[in-house]
Amino acid sequence: MKASGMRGDKKKLQKFHTEKCIQVLTARRSELIKEHHCSPLPSIILPPLSQLPVFVGFTILLNRLSVAPTPFDSESFLTLTSLVSPDPTMTLPVILGFLTMANVESGNWVMNAAERQQRRAIEEQEAKRIAEGGKPRIHPGKVIKSTLRGLSILRIIVAALTPGSVALYWVTSAAFGLIQTWAMEWSDAQRRRRRLTLLQAGKTVLPRGPKTTTAQRK
Repeated sequence: MKASGMRGDKKKLQKFHTEKCIQVLTARRSELIKEHHCSPLPSIILPPLSQLPVFVGFTILLNRLSVAPTPFDSESFLTLTSLVSPDPTMTLPVILGFLTMANVESGNWVMNAAERQQRRAIEEQEAKRIAEGGKPRIHPGKVIKSTLRGLSILRIIVAALTPGSVALYWVTSAAFGLIQTWAMEWSDAQRRRRRLTLLQAGKTVLPRGPKTTTAQRK
């Protein structure tokens, strides 16, 4: 920008610089995805596509099995007086909402203090950039999380109207999903920290040899 003789006020220069950086980073990201064949789209689409048919299929099956006459009418479980009727105490629907919300926020449980501070600094920097006139950026992760938070409340309402057998299945599925998500998040966090530790150790270790002085070793 200096070499090209560009002039303007601070906001104009910052806006131009930001746009150019985004173009360069987007192009580099596309190159890396093409080079390593690691497009994020399949990892976003495949999990729901592989799980939804089973989830929807079992939900429809249990809903039809709860239509009278059915032996589910004489079965009870915890707060359910009957697997055919909705939970009269709203206990299972509320538990379902909490489990769904916990599943969304499980990534925050495995973060250490340094990672939380880093995320807070990024959010403050983004807020400062927007306050100075920058355009808000769309973050897919935040959009997905906000959608899932709304879904947590919606599932409470829907589960309050469904047969007890369906609500019980949803709670069981959500509990298993929470354990699975937490285990994967914890494993990924441990992997990142080990890699960071190795990188930091590699930077601090000095080469050993006859040319290494006492001052360097200290």
